[in-house]
Amino acid sequence: MNAYGNDVGEPYAEGGIVTLPVVEFRDPDSWLHSSMTPDEARLLGLRLIKLADEAEEQEW
Repeated sequence: MNAYGNDVGEPYAEGGIVTLPVVEFRDPDSWLHSSMTPDEARLLGLRLIKLADEAEEQEW
C-alpha cells in the first residue's frame, strides 16, 4: 500500500496535464489514467479534503 491506498498510483504531471493512475474496478490487473488540467486537479484536491473532513466527523 502506498500513501494513496492500494488502488491509487502516484499522480504525475507531464505536458501541462495532471494524471492520476487508478486500478480499474472490474479488472484489478489494469490501470486507468485519469487526466485533468491543473485547475481541475486543484478542485479535485479541495473536494477530497472536504470529503475527508466529513468522513472524520462520521467516525464513532
